[in-house]
Amino acid sequence: MNGYFRIAVTGMSTNLDLFAPTEGGSPVKAADVIAYLSGKNISYDAGSLGKAIDLAATKDNTVTLNMHPIQPVSETANIEVAQDKMSATIRLYSASEGGTKLDVSDIKNSLASKKVVFGIKEDVIADLVANPRYCEDIVIAEGNAPEDSVDGSIEYLFNTDRKQRPTLLEDGSVDFFHLNVLQACAKGQVIAKLHPSYRGSDGRAVDGSIVKAREPQSVSFKFGANIHKSEDGNSLISDVDGNVSLVGEQIFVNNSLTFEEVSTATGNIEFDGSVIITGNVDTNYEVHVKGDVTVNGVIEGAIVEAGGNIIVARGVNGMGKAVLKAGGNIIAKYLENVNATAGGYISAEAIMHSTISAGSDIIVDGRKGMISGGRATAGGMVEVKTLGSEMANDTIIEVGMSPVIKKEIMDLRNQAAEKQKSLDQIMPVLNNMAMKIKSGAVLDAEHKKYISQLMAVQKTTDEELARIMVRLADLENNFNVDTPAEVRVKGTVYPGTKVCISDVSMAVKTPAKYCKFVKLRGDVKLTSYE
Repeated sequence: MNGYFRIAVTGMSTNLDLFAPTEGGSPVKAADVIAYLSGKNISYDAGSLGKAIDLAATKDNTVTLNMHPIQPVSETANIEVAQDKMSATIRLYSASEGGTKLDVSDIKNSLASKKVVFGIKEDVIADLVANPRYCEDIVIAEGNAPEDSVDGSIEYLFNTDRKQRPTLLEDGSVDFFHLNVLQACAKGQVIAKLHPSYRGSDGRAVDGSIVKAREPQSVSFKFGANIHKSEDGNSLISDVDGNVSLVGEQIFVNNSLTFEEVSTATGNIEFDGSVIITGNVDTNYEVHVKGDVTVNGVIEGAIVEAGGNIIVARGVNGMGKAVLKAGGNIIAKYLENVNATAGGYISAEAIMHSTISAGSDIIVDGRKGMISGGRATAGGMVEVKTLGSEMANDTIIEVGMSPVIKKEIMDLRNQAAEKQKSLDQIMPVLNNMAMKIKSGAVLDAEHKKYISQLMAVQKTTDEELARIMVRLADLENNFNVDTPAEVRVKGTVYPGTKVCISDVSMAVKTPAKYCKFVKLRGDVKLTSYE
C-alpha cells in the first residue's frame, strides 16, 4: 500500500500525519502533499514539511503545519480522465478525525461531473468505499477499445524472392542445372490467394462517445494473361503450364517456347512469354522476350533482352558486341567482353573485360571467382574471389548506388542545365521589354505577339525546371545517405583496381588478400574480411 497523509487537528494547531508505505508501495510525494495543502488553503513551514516527508519514506511521523486549528477535513477524491478518454482514475485523500467519508453516491457524482458515464467499475467503487486506498491512482472507469481492423493481403503461393541464387556445389562450381530461379506452375494450379480486409467493431470512450475502428486497407489482384480468378474471386489460377513470377505487384504466368538455337535457322526472336534455347545464340542475332531467357549453350556477340531473368549455362563470349539486359537477374558460367545490365543481381564464375551493372549485388564465385578488366557497378555489394589480375588490368568496381538512379541523376542534371540555359536567353528579352513599356513605349501587334509567346515559353520552362529540381533533390538526398554497400574479396585484389563507393574512390597500389572495401568517415578503406 502506498504511503499517505491526513490532516490532524488539535485544540492549538493543525498538523499532518504521514504514513510510510507498506508491502512495496510508493512513499508520499512532496508535490502531492503541497498540491493538497494549497487546495485547502492550509499554510505550512516548507523546511519542516520537507523533512517530515523524507522521513515518511520509512517511518510514520507527524509534523505541525501551523498554529491555527481548522475544522475537520472530509475525505476527497480527485478524478482524472485520460487524454484519449479511454479511462478514468481516482485518487483518494484521507479525511481527518471527525471528517466525513465518501460513499458510493459521492464518487458517482464526481464521475458524472467529469462526464464519465460508461465503463464505470462498480466493484472498484464499492471496494474503495469499504477499504479506502489513499494517494494511489486507481482505474475506476475503462472504455472499450475499438477492435483491430485487418488489412487485406495477398498470399503468393510461389517464391517471390528475386535475390535467390543458383546452388554452389561442394567442389566450388555452380550447378547451372538447378538454378532455383524459375518458378514452374501447372495448369489449374492456385498461385495466389486474397485475404479480404476486415473492419473491426467500434469502441466506446468513458464519456460515452463512439471510438471509430481504423478503416482497413483493401487490396486486389493484379495479373496478366494465362490466369483467371476463382468463382469467389479470392484465388488466382494458372490457365497453362508455365513459369509464374511477380513483377512489382503484378503476377504473370508465361508459357515458354523452345528453340534448338538462335541462328540463320530461326532469325531474331521476339516473344511475350519465356524462351528456352537448348543450343547457342549466334553472333549478330537478337532475342527479345517479356519473360525469362534460358540458354543451355553459349551466347556469342548477340543482343539478349528479357523482362525477367537471363540464364546462360555455358557463358557469354561477347567479342565486344554482346549486350544482355534483364529486368530480373543475370546468371552465367562466365561473362567475357559483354555489356550486361540487370535489375536484380548478377552471378557468374568469372567476368572478364566487361561492362556490367546490377540493381542489387554482383556475386562472382565458383572455381575462378574472378573479375578482371572492365567496369562492374552494383547498387548493393560486390563479392569476388579475385579482383583484377597480376597484369594490372584496369578494373573499376562501383557500389553503393543503383546504376539506374545514377543515370537518372545525370540525365536530370543535363535537363536542368538546358532549361536554365533557355531561361537565361529569355529573361533578358522580357526584362528589356518591361523597361520599355514602363518608360512609355508602345508595342505594335507583332511585338506584343512575340512577347506573349516568350512569356508562355518562360512559364512552361519554369514549371518543367521546378519539376526536374524536385525530382533531382529527392534522388540526390537518397544518394547522399550512406548505404551499407561494400566490396568483398575472398582471395586477392591486385594493383590496377579502382574501388568506388558512392562518391569516393580508392586505387589499389599493392596486392591485398582476404579483405573488403568499405566507406568509412568519407573515404574508402581497406579492412579485413569478416
